[in-house]
Amino acid sequence: MTTTARRYAGQTAEERDAHRRERVRSACRELIGGSGYASTTVERICSTAGVSTRHFYQHYDNKEAAFIDLYDSIISASGSAAMTSLAETEGRPMVERVPAAFLAYLSPMVRDVRTARIAFVEIMGVSPQMEEKRLAFRESLVEIITTEGSAAVRRGEITDRDFRFASLALAGAATAIVYDWTLRPGRHSVEHLESMLADLAVALIAA
Repeated sequence: MTTTARRYAGQTAEERDAHRRERVRSACRELIGGSGYASTTVERICSTAGVSTRHFYQHYDNKEAAFIDLYDSIISASGSAAMTSLAETEGRPMVERVPAAFLAYLSPMVRDVRTARIAFVEIMGVSPQMEEKRLAFRESLVEIITTEGSAAVRRGEITDRDFRFASLALAGAATAIVYDWTLRPGRHSVEHLESMLADLAVALIAA
C-alpha cells in the first residue's frame, strides 16, 4: 500500500519546514547583517521571518544555531563557487585561475554588504563553536590553494614558495580588508574591492 505525504496548502510538512528555515535564514541575514548579532533577538527573527517562536524552536535550539545555519549556507555557496571556477579554468595559467577562483569564492559574501558583514565582522567572537567553523572553512581554503599551487610548481609555471603561509596571508588580508570595507562610510564599489583582492591573490599565490 502506498502512502502519500499529507499536504497542507499544496505543501508537504517537509516542504513547509524547508521554507520556514529559508525564511529564518533570510531574516537572520537582514537583521544580523544590518544591526549586528548582539542586538538581534529570536523574537525579531521570528517576526521578520513570519514564523512562530514554536516553529523556530522546532528547528533551532537558540539564536546561535540559526546563525550557524546561515553561515553554513554562505560558506557552502562560496566553496562551491570556487570549486566550479577551478573546474572551468582547468589547464589555464595560474595567473588566470587564481583570481577567478578567489573572486568566485568571495562573490557570495561580498555582493551583499549584509552578507559581507556576517561573514567577516559578526562571525568574530560569537562562540567557540562558531570560531571552530570559521577556522575549518579557512583551512579548506588553505588546502585548495596549497594543492593548486604545488601542482603549478610541478608544471614549472610558478616558483615554489610556502603556500600555507601565502594562503594564510591572503585569507587574513582579505578578512581585514572586507571587514574595513563593510564598516566604512562611502565605501568603494564591490567591483573595486574585488579588483584589489584579485590583484592581491595573484601577487601572493601566482606571481
